[in-house]
Amino acid sequence: MLCGAAILTAVFAVSCTMNQTIIIKSDGSGTLAMHVEVARLLHDYVARLSEVSDKPVLGSGGKFFDAASVRKDFESRPGITVTKAATPSNDALDLELAFDSIQDVFTREESLKSAAALAYSESGGRKTIRLHLDRSNYPQLARTFPLLASPAFAAFGPQANDATSDDEYLEMVGFSIGDDAPALLKRSYLTLTLDPEGEILSQSGGEITGGTVVFRIPLLRLLVLDKPVDLSVTFN
Repeated sequence: MLCGAAILTAVFAVSCTMNQTIIIKSDGSGTLAMHVEVARLLHDYVARLSEVSDKPVLGSGGKFFDAASVRKDFESRPGITVTKAATPSNDALDLELAFDSIQDVFTREESLKSAAALAYSESGGRKTIRLHLDRSNYPQLARTFPLLASPAFAAFGPQANDATSDDEYLEMVGFSIGDDAPALLKRSYLTLTLDPEGEILSQSGGEITGGTVVFRIPLLRLLVLDKPVDLSVTFN
């Protein structure tokens, strides 16, 4: 078990696999390592869109992710050092970075502060991380994750004034990507495991297991967001 690690694993059976590991040390510093890989089914669909779009959807050479743009974006954020940003294949992205202070990461990111999507606080030796996600702040939070911020994936996310239901979204996915897509999507989950260096004192929205907090969110919930997603964890 990684001491001080927050492991974000989003298994997109329809679209991609995302594994993200954040190691948080007792002084608030840490590292992040992420591997994202999209399924050929989605890549082929986006490639077809690129042929009729007036704006670039896929990157140079048909790459799903633009590693140079991802590196530039994260390097522009104070207190963050990018140690790796690469596309090992047309369907994948590897990202590794270090941060000086997790508190600064949360408080210096203006888009996250204004959207109240992510919050970090300390009081009486207790540290709390909160996530609040709804249709209005989804674009700001998506900017933090290269997969969600990718132009190739942006169309699949919720819109602020949208009223799409689960059934309507599944119908859209089936029509757009293929008949097998809805069943696969319904079996897909985003799993966030937080393993801080200190003791976990409380949590909301997940389950404490073996000294970690595990949050398991159906991917369909994230893409439709007809109800807000609220998660939190407090540790010392």
